[in-house]
Amino acid sequence: MALRCLSVVVAGSLLIVACNKETPPAAEEPRSASNAAAPQAAPPAGDPAAAAAAPVAADAPATGAAKFSDAAFEVSLDPKGAAKAGQASALEVTLVAKAPYHVNDKYPIKLKLKETPGVKFDNLVVTKDSAKVEATKAVMPVSFTPDGAGKRTVAGQFAFSVCTDDKCLMEKRDLLLDVNVE
Repeated sequence: MALRCLSVVVAGSLLIVACNKETPPAAEEPRSASNAAAPQAAPPAGDPAAAAAAPVAADAPATGAAKFSDAAFEVSLDPKGAAKAGQASALEVTLVAKAPYHVNDKYPIKLKLKETPGVKFDNLVVTKDSAKVEATKAVMPVSFTPDGAGKRTVAGQFAFSVCTDDKCLMEKRDLLLDVNVE
């Protein structure tokens, strides 16, 4: 009987010691293949909680790609004609939803542009109001003025949504295009 009581006490003690009362870390959101291709800012060394909350420095180099392709959509940032120094120039962000998806016209589609050297924008935030939104396609014009000839970078984060009858995807992509200015 004493051996049995001792076994229960030892087992109970082990359970108490082994029990970790800390909350487990939240699971990471799954990333699609196109999301995995998008460069992400590296967290600073040190406390992981602080790293997750730390904003990206304003002078950090722009990152992204001119085109993204996913099973549900394609997004691209393309020049609209030649860019000339000191003159208003144009680009287009194009979103194409792939079947069975359609563009979510209720979502506040927008492009938040990043200030980059040698480029001035009419607006740093381009909204759905200036876009042409159709069932499976949205085209958003972007106006900019380069200050001189040579390579200039246009970058920003495009937020959009595509849906099927059953679900909606709310996405963000970091767009970046190097423009050769005459």
